[in-house]
Amino acid sequence: MPGEKRDQCLVCRLGLISFPEAMQYEHALLRLRYEEKIGDTLLIFEHPPTITLGRFGNLKNVLFSQKELEAKGIAYYDSDRGGDATFNCPGQPVIHPIMNLRTRGAGSYISNIQDMALAVVRDYGIPAERLPEHPGLWVNGKQIAAIGLRLRHAVSMHGLSLNVNPDLADFEVINLCGLPGKTATSIQAEKGRPVSVEEVIPKIEKSFEDTFGVELVPVSSEELRRICLDP
Repeated sequence: MPGEKRDQCLVCRLGLISFPEAMQYEHALLRLRYEEKIGDTLLIFEHPPTITLGRFGNLKNVLFSQKELEAKGIAYYDSDRGGDATFNCPGQPVIHPIMNLRTRGAGSYISNIQDMALAVVRDYGIPAERLPEHPGLWVNGKQIAAIGLRLRHAVSMHGLSLNVNPDLADFEVINLCGLPGKTATSIQAEKGRPVSVEEVIPKIEKSFEDTFGVELVPVSSEELRRICLDP
């Protein structure tokens, strides 16, 4: 409804950060949200080249040894999210909401996350779709977004990564989400022109507001560190 007051949700663009640093923020935010000391928070960031494996993932879906990954400059971490093997890198914004789902409901949350990303991709005229048998979002059989979530005490963490302009050849180090033979695509590859992460992030934020019915309130990385990590 026009003029309807929306709940506020903090949003922080963290830039390029490592997986352990991102998890340090997220676990602190999850605890604070569960204790109702803060409201919902949306984190948007990128990782250096990184493979993560979900709690029930199969290590065989990581196609290179630890030594080979180190030689390629790719970090590897086990993750407490759902899903299988995921590759993150620059050019791929990672979208992680830390939200209280007690009233919103966990059942529709995954669908909402996908709807948010679908709206962004379709805004570029790209016919992305969700496939019931596979996680993430797909364009003509190629993955453009990966999803892996965790709920604890009805609070969400982890989320979705969207391929904007990564080096798609790098995704060959894994079976995407545990699916042999699947390949990745990106907004830039589908459009055939340069598309920057800086161009896409405002679209992500607008779609998030529309999908979840919230008003995003920006906070700096310094303020987020104070909230989460400073004594």
